[in-house]
Amino acid sequence: MVDLTNEDTALSDYRGKRLRDFYDSQGALLVDAFLAANLVGGTPTARPEDLEVHPTTKEVFIAYTDGTPGSDGYPDSRIFQVGKFSAAANATQQSGGLYKIMENSANGRSNSFRWERFAQGGEQGAVLGAGFANVDNLAFDNFENVWGVTDMSTSRHNGFRTGPDPEERTIDHAQTGNADALVGVFGNNWLFYIPTSGPDAGAVIPFGYGPVRCEMTGPTFVGDTLIIAVQHPGEDVPIGDGTQLNRDIEMLNLNGRVFNQTRRVPRGSNWPSNIEGDADGPPLPTVIGIKRQGSTGGDSFL
Repeated sequence: MVDLTNEDTALSDYRGKRLRDFYDSQGALLVDAFLAANLVGGTPTARPEDLEVHPTTKEVFIAYTDGTPGSDGYPDSRIFQVGKFSAAANATQQSGGLYKIMENSANGRSNSFRWERFAQGGEQGAVLGAGFANVDNLAFDNFENVWGVTDMSTSRHNGFRTGPDPEERTIDHAQTGNADALVGVFGNNWLFYIPTSGPDAGAVIPFGYGPVRCEMTGPTFVGDTLIIAVQHPGEDVPIGDGTQLNRDIEMLNLNGRVFNQTRRVPRGSNWPSNIEGDADGPPLPTVIGIKRQGSTGGDSFL
């Protein structure tokens, strides 16, 4: 039997009410923010992981790791890419994105704002694809570049599942709907930046890859040093023992056409033991600082 009830009939007790009719303090509202937002008809979004405010324009940049519908709701498909809607190999992919909010006033007190998609996740050969998947944490440097790290599931890295004998994930660019297996065309999680002004504004500029099966997180600039954490290197696979994984993987070239790349990657990790003199040591989470070679200790990383 089809349920024909809707909010107008089933939730009549909520019509004409304000949040203060249900919450007696700001703290209670914030603790219950998800349900409170639904109560007032807030826009269902994709999976927000981090937000940062542009130092000059005051635009709010939000990292949405994925737009795939899940058990906790369905993003508004008028705003977010929630699936691959066409069997065309180069159709837009749904692997998250970087969005921004612009308030309709300059003093930060506006009651209205506008959305804008700044960079869409997906292969660069896909329509709108910026060349990354599952962007997570963000940071601004003192040149107003926005930095991002990715949080692709380690069970998808390089098109392999995890475990001692990782299976190959099927990569099919003709797949439609929830085509999140396409994230498997990417390698390790990595770090990039995007200029927000100047001749390269909007371009995704790669900076570095993380160790095998890790997530890099929490990029922070302190003077001339980029501090970043390397989480769970070698997750859910044996300690690095030299075992290599080999496969051909279907990818898009920059013209949006499919080609097969032969890929050879380590199964496990020894980070950071391998850079500390123990080539066979265990992988460990770490916090590292990165400086420009020849830096004299100023206040600029770049």
